[in-house]
Amino acid sequence: MFRQTCYKMFTTTKNFNQAASACRGDGGTLAMPRDAGTNTFLVSLQANKAYWIGLHDQRNEGRFQWIDGSGLGKYSSWYPKQPDNKNGVEDCVISFDGKWYDMECPNRMLFNCEVAPST
Repeated sequence: MFRQTCYKMFTTTKNFNQAASACRGDGGTLAMPRDAGTNTFLVSLQANKAYWIGLHDQRNEGRFQWIDGSGLGKYSSWYPKQPDNKNGVEDCVISFDGKWYDMECPNRMLFNCEVAPST
């Protein structure tokens, strides 16, 4: 748990939509590192590994939003020259060592889910 949110890391790989569905099945969403503290915490769960985060621009190219439908906001941790939408098909976001990259959504990656604790 970090800042009243529970996180679960997965050691299996799924594409972005499968990962999002797995998180929904557990009552949560793909992890959304909306601030530096959360971003750093997630790195500690999957050190030296790339993993999906709940950020994408599948609905509107170049306008990234969190998987819960909210906008990106003020915080981001893009790697230099990212996002680049390479070949016009990179709409989902991975994190590697705390830096974000846009990636093709069908690629299989590790992922983390977040869920608010039940009351």
